[in-house]
Amino acid sequence: MKHFVTLILWILFVSCHFQCQNQNTPDFSANNVSHKDVDAETGWLRMHLRNPNKWGYITKDSIVVIPFEYDFLNPFENGLAYAENNQKKFFITKDNLKLEGDYYEVRVFSEGLAAVRKNKKWGFIDNKGNLMIPIQYDTADYFRGSGLCEVTRNGKSGFINKQGEDVIPIVYEDGKQEMKDQNVIVKKNGKWAVFDNAGKQLSEFKYDELKTAYISDFSKNIFDRDASTFFENGAALGIVNGKYEFINLKAEAAFPDNKFDSASVFDTFKNAMVKRNGKYGIIKTDGTFKVPLIYDLIEYFDTNHSSSEYYNAKKGNIYSIFNSDLKKIGESHAGVYNDFSNETPTLIFKDLKEKAGMVDREGNVLIPFEYDNLRKIENTLLLSARNGGLSGVISNTGKVKIRVAYKMLYPVYDKFDDEGQRKKNLFIADGTLIDINNKVILNGYDSIMPVYYDHNKLIVSRNKKFGIINVDKKIFLPVEYDEISNWVEYGPEKRHFIRKKGKYGLIEYETFKTVIPPVYDRMEQRGDIIFVTKGGRAGILDIDNKELCHFIFDDIKPHRSFSYRIGKDIGIYSRKGGRFFRINLQGEIQKEITEKEYKENTTY
Repeated sequence: MKHFVTLILWILFVSCHFQCQNQNTPDFSANNVSHKDVDAETGWLRMHLRNPNKWGYITKDSIVVIPFEYDFLNPFENGLAYAENNQKKFFITKDNLKLEGDYYEVRVFSEGLAAVRKNKKWGFIDNKGNLMIPIQYDTADYFRGSGLCEVTRNGKSGFINKQGEDVIPIVYEDGKQEMKDQNVIVKKNGKWAVFDNAGKQLSEFKYDELKTAYISDFSKNIFDRDASTFFENGAALGIVNGKYEFINLKAEAAFPDNKFDSASVFDTFKNAMVKRNGKYGIIKTDGTFKVPLIYDLIEYFDTNHSSSEYYNAKKGNIYSIFNSDLKKIGESHAGVYNDFSNETPTLIFKDLKEKAGMVDREGNVLIPFEYDNLRKIENTLLLSARNGGLSGVISNTGKVKIRVAYKMLYPVYDKFDDEGQRKKNLFIADGTLIDINNKVILNGYDSIMPVYYDHNKLIVSRNKKFGIINVDKKIFLPVEYDEISNWVEYGPEKRHFIRKKGKYGLIEYETFKTVIPPVYDRMEQRGDIIFVTKGGRAGILDIDNKELCHFIFDDIKPHRSFSYRIGKDIGIYSRKGGRFFRINLQGEIQKEITEKEYKENTTY
């Protein structure tokens, strides 16, 4: 009997426990979760709930580990997450311990310390929340690999170490350091000087500016690969009285004869473009000219100059193209440029005979220079080739895949389509759909054009009539329309315009079923509102063919600026007989206006 009573009590306890837990468990349904992501450090889910309007963390098994009590929570970093609540900003630990200090602002940790602000002053805490450097500075930067941090007090700059000691006195006009360097620079009387991280002054206060360079690590993604430096690319570049000078880690001349009229910093490949007496060249970190000082202009290939893989050197009307090893790999009458900072293993350009070909990084010819134009087809190993006004497709090794014989040739799919679609390698060749092996998939049309939002579907024409089919020849609309719109900027969303026998209508964008039948003489779309006329009468519809304004006016026109600002101050105007009105969407007259006002407000 005793065991039976114990069992009942246990069942009641477990039942109560789970009922209470369920009553206190937040609602994690999709409708109540406005944001969710996986925290990289903990593997937990960081979530924001609509009710309550709070942030918290749960495990993947929906167990709450950080209660939903915060106005904002950041991901965890070094065991801490930035949090905001009731207009206060602080850090919490993984155990939901709120770091003491009542700080107004807490910055991210760097070199084991984070800057904190209270009462408009800054200090530093460690990752346990202990105040390590007193709150006393007007501004504070981050600690870097040098072990120093720039701070200001009373309008003056200097550098402190992690013990809060003044390594470089806080008496200067400005201070600066970069991510990779042990040296720092400070400014006095408008000039900069170099100091080491022990506080020793290495140069005079003579530099108008020291230029920041970058080191690029190509093993990292494009957003994290660049780290700033003055010195670590080989030498720092300073400007003294309008002259450019390179200096080493001791702030001494990096090499003999190191003054130039203009220069770039040493880039990731330890190359620097320099100019003297109106001529340009490229030097290495020992000062030797690997590209001689004979060019009228030298420019980078990439917009990201720190990691530009090629250089354009112009002399007269000829450009010499150099790779990052400063080997000449080609010549052209035009420079070769890339707007993106991605690695580029091949280059396409026109030679001095104005013929296009392709070379690799070393200048080896991959595609002979015999085409009028060459263009890479994105996310494929194919290129579009053009000669004598005709187009074809070749491989990246120069093998002809589709002969150069078509006036109009372009791929059906593009970089925004999934890989499975792109692998089909379908092309529209004049009025024919073919694959990369020249097999005809679809023919018998005057023109073929992919539907903008679904490239498996095609708008086709024959004898000036249009229809819609897909790449598998399924017919969605017969070829009997005078006109079918493809993509319409700013709307109508999920609709196509059609015209049949001179009349206008709308069809649905996926099924292509008629939504508004083609019976209207005029159709003007503004947002999701359609202004139509039929039989000399004007009305207003929405994109689902709901009649908003009855056909009681001779004409209805929107204000010339009417678009998505429906129902606000932008008007709708109508004419009936010789009278003019301002109306609302339902056709209710708001006031009578003059013909002049009608024309002024409705004419583009």
